[in-house]
Amino acid sequence: MAHRARVWSIGVVVLAVLVGIGVARAQEKPLVTGQSTVERLFTVDLSDVGLAGNSAAARLTLPPGIMTADHTHTGRNSLIVMVQGTLTEARGDVRHDYKPGDVIAVAEGVTHHAENRGTVPVIYVEINTTKKN
Repeated sequence: MAHRARVWSIGVVVLAVLVGIGVARAQEKPLVTGQSTVERLFTVDLSDVGLAGNSAAARLTLPPGIMTADHTHTGRNSLIVMVQGTLTEARGDVRHDYKPGDVIAVAEGVTHHAENRGTVPVIYVEINTTKKN
């Protein structure tokens, strides 16, 4: 009898968890394609150190529920430093979540997009290095 009661109790807990997951997924809203707001911070001419190019930094803010369109980094390498929120980066079918303090490298030629599935704005600093022709 005790065994049957224990199995029943475990079944109730499992059912409650599954219902909770279903409710949480039902409340997820689909992402809307949009843009980050961009605040340009600075540009550095790399000729000062003998290189032909520049580095530019900007602070980007991606509102909750927004995803950027797929885009390709052409002629630039980027470093992204997470400041706030959770950014989901998608490269094809591969997705990865990044949190404050994480650094993301995006090489020239990479196609990707960013998603904010959270409830707070995602804020990150992006440093782009380009070469002068």
